[in-house]
Amino acid sequence: MFEKMLKSYILIVKVKSVKMHMAFTLSEVLITLGIIGIVAVMTLPALIGNYQKHVTVNKLKKSYTTLAQMFVRAQEENGDMETWDFSSLGDLSQANAFNEVLPKIAQTYFLPYLDVLQDCGTSCKRVKKNNYKWLNNQLINQYDTKLYYTIFLKDGSIIFFSVNNNGVKLFDILISVDINGDKGPNVSGKDVFNYYLNAGNVSRTNFWGLTGTNIKRETLLNDSGRGCNKNANGQYCGALIQYDGWKISDDYPW
Repeated sequence: MFEKMLKSYILIVKVKSVKMHMAFTLSEVLITLGIIGIVAVMTLPALIGNYQKHVTVNKLKKSYTTLAQMFVRAQEENGDMETWDFSSLGDLSQANAFNEVLPKIAQTYFLPYLDVLQDCGTSCKRVKKNNYKWLNNQLINQYDTKLYYTIFLKDGSIIFFSVNNNGVKLFDILISVDINGDKGPNVSGKDVFNYYLNAGNVSRTNFWGLTGTNIKRETLLNDSGRGCNKNANGQYCGALIQYDGWKISDDYPW
């Protein structure tokens, strides 16, 4: 009996001893928490930045796929784009190309092949004036005017269509996509990216900058006008991301 009590006592002492060794003093806890806080402050911005880049690239790829599928379906039902007779839709003069022809192009060739939440048309009131900027911080003062036809999609993105013409012939269909809709920052190269369809020579949807056969990364990044840098407007940023294998590289002006 005595031996059992002694063994029990020894066991209790050992357990208490282990617990005492496992415990931390208040100062040790505070020091540990301080180190954890410093590490978090140092690493969280990078982790958040990488996550935001990942989300941006995924949304950009989705918008690219959406436009590519729209274009394919439009051609399946209306023939090759080279055969589309835009002049039959109305007067292609500078004065009427946006008032008359642009809405008909959007409604004939694009809207039927998109998952549309709201057809906002030209001079869309939902698009706030002076709400968009180029990468060089200059205002994009066009999306809320008759120069662009605006469509809100069910996935939360916004598509802006426009045309480029010389008063006689329509050359290009210009497309800008705000990949996160009404949310900010509404800046070219951040959440707004630019595509185009060439009405005379096109086989697929292109980002601005991915034309011809001699495409150089240096041009996409450093072009003084449309390059993906903070001294230019950033129209080539989508092209740069695709050129780099659908990723935002270290020299991207994030």
